[in-house]
Amino acid sequence: MAKKATGKCYELILNYNCNARCLFCSQGDFDKSRNAPFEAIARNIYAARKAGYGRLGLTGGEPLIRPDILKVIGLGKSVGFDFIRVQTNGIKLADAAFCGKLARAGLTFCKFSFTTDNEKAHDALVGVPGAFKKALAGLKNLRSLKIRVGTNILVNRRNYNRLPEIIKFYLERGITNFVIIYPVYIGAMAANAKKLGVSLPECAPHFLRAVKTMEGAGLPGEILFLNTPPCFIKGRETLAIGLDSFNTVVTDPDGKSTDLDANAEAAKVKGPPCRKCALAKKCGGADGHYVKIFGWKGFTPVGAGAGPEEGPAPGRIFLSDNERCLVEILKGRKEASTKETLKLSKNIVLCRDCSDGNAVMNSAGRLARKGLVKSRFSRGTYYWSLAKPYEEIEKWL
Repeated sequence: MAKKATGKCYELILNYNCNARCLFCSQGDFDKSRNAPFEAIARNIYAARKAGYGRLGLTGGEPLIRPDILKVIGLGKSVGFDFIRVQTNGIKLADAAFCGKLARAGLTFCKFSFTTDNEKAHDALVGVPGAFKKALAGLKNLRSLKIRVGTNILVNRRNYNRLPEIIKFYLERGITNFVIIYPVYIGAMAANAKKLGVSLPECAPHFLRAVKTMEGAGLPGEILFLNTPPCFIKGRETLAIGLDSFNTVVTDPDGKSTDLDANAEAAKVKGPPCRKCALAKKCGGADGHYVKIFGWKGFTPVGAGAGPEEGPAPGRIFLSDNERCLVEILKGRKEASTKETLKLSKNIVLCRDCSDGNAVMNSAGRLARKGLVKSRFSRGTYYWSLAKPYEEIEKWL
């Protein structure tokens, strides 16, 4: 970690054991006894912070089943990580007292793994009766603590055509940040490919519906797609994770580190449709395991046809976490400058992502378009204030 990594995320895979048995798990073949010892975790966290990493991610397996997880999070906070994220199935978070301990230890962001909006279907996919209710309770617990939340949605045969409905369900419950993950056909997902697998051409129209749902909710930048070639979200290609830098280094339980910007494309291959694609230099192609199962059917070069021109799907407007943060800061104040806003944000867990003036300006601009914030410019400085009484805005939060 000799090279400075200012602003990058350092992700630790703490363990491979888990309290769920997901039918789609890409780690199904991994040795569940491979759990990083705390001493190694501590060395890596210290080294990452010293190297300039600004964000700490903790994942597994299921990281929350580690007996020392509070100690790990607390260490991250003590060495200066203001942003600490955990990726979880949410089962352990049904315990409100445990959630409180996580918040006090330093947790600032929780990324759930919800698969659907249906209890029976979710429990069947993750292999644990009661998992859905527990995860929803955990979501409610964390929101009450003002911890930022988001969710990954793993696409499969049982949910791919209901993405807009699933997104709306979680929007209503406070999640405004979504990553739609197309599966990698290894591990349990490979074993269950016949019953859970769904091709990218089948998914594409529903990906677009999901995007338009988020656009209609006033959250166009809060949905991204992982493991999805951009040709399957035509007209919204920039939402494909991987076209720009990942800015993330991942270290596994054995201590092996992988820079995603250098290695994320290793398992990908390019086929005949890729040769004429306008994004050929930026896109790595398709996952090799996918091609072995589904081939190249449905792949069309970006630039070969116009993207969709349909507008956003109309619906209720929601606020992103950064927008909520700005509303919380302006509540009870006549106004606040951009500099003052950044200073005040350090005291609100929800606001830890407002790292610079651009974040404030972007959030304020979106809130202004929603009619909730107004600005005043004086002597080179922007001042922000609520455009409506807080009581009227509160229903949006």
